[in-house]
Amino acid sequence: MKVSLDPEARQDLSEIQNEIREEIVENIEDLKNHSLPEKSYVIRLPDGTEVQCLKLQEENRNSDFNHRVTYDINGKQVRIYRCIP
Repeated sequence: MKVSLDPEARQDLSEIQNEIREEIVENIEDLKNHSLPEKSYVIRLPDGTEVQCLKLQEENRNSDFNHRVTYDINGKQVRIYRCIP
């Protein structure tokens, strides 16, 4: 499966600390092989559109690693919309 990042997602990643960004990118890369991991869920937007959300966090909820990656699956492509804390 191919993964692409929208400009907003690229901007989000550029603003995240290196260590955390690397962890997020690894999780995004994992979507190539498994686009619906256990830690993903569906979000319904006000207009009725559904997007996937990948919840990334350490067990310590006070950690800096507590982010959400929103994305869509269309055929054999995963499109990343945002990477937000």
